[in-house]
Amino acid sequence: MDDKPEHPSADEPVGKQQYNERLLHYLRHSWRIWLLGLIVVGGASSIFIKLAGEVWEQERLAWDVPIMLAVHQLSTPWLDTLMIGVTWIGFPGAIAVTAVGAIWFWWRGWRAVAIALLASVIGSSLLNMWLKLLFARPRPSVFTPLIAETTYSFPSGHTMGAVSLYGFAAYLLWRQGQRVWAVGALLFGLLIAFSRIYLGVHYPSDVIGALAVGVVWLAVVAAGYRYYRDWYSPARTEETGTLPAEDESPA
Repeated sequence: MDDKPEHPSADEPVGKQQYNERLLHYLRHSWRIWLLGLIVVGGASSIFIKLAGEVWEQERLAWDVPIMLAVHQLSTPWLDTLMIGVTWIGFPGAIAVTAVGAIWFWWRGWRAVAIALLASVIGSSLLNMWLKLLFARPRPSVFTPLIAETTYSFPSGHTMGAVSLYGFAAYLLWRQGQRVWAVGALLFGLLIAFSRIYLGVHYPSDVIGALAVGVVWLAVVAAGYRYYRDWYSPARTEETGTLPAEDESPA
């Protein structure tokens, strides 16, 4: 059971003392997850800043080409077809998945989830477009790519989109106790990221940088959603169990 701070009734004003008690109660039961989040965000930020600095200086990362060539050795006709399909699911397939998911959540009354999902995916897309224009890194030409891409390379948009969509799905599933499905969602997101290297349209550093900044953005969205759910959601649920009905949001 999730020991969340109790909300006062609608006609009872929230006094300073009551607010402080709720805050202390919340921090006492949530400090571990927030500490873990800070560690993850700090590590991901450090990775992105390191890679971004080298890309900005237009330095050639020594491990980019060898990894691409090693991945290219795996190439077979059936795997080519599979990876093209996987990368298509990453985009434009993610648009359809996000739209259907948001509509379904909204229809079921889980509006905070729908808004958080849209914020995660749309915000990630806008951030990616800005970063691509900022760094303006050309696409790799290590071997002939299996698909054509015309935008800049760093960071990978498919990878950031996969983190924002399937990472958020994994977050919701994990909190509902659906561990296997959560891990499956994460692995599929990583498969989308791998497909970009396999197809020859991204350096490994593009993908790693996208994973790092994508994790940071996902953490911001998840933290905002968690904070709203714990403090302002009109109907809160337990940490485990099935998704709630009516106007409730998933825990």
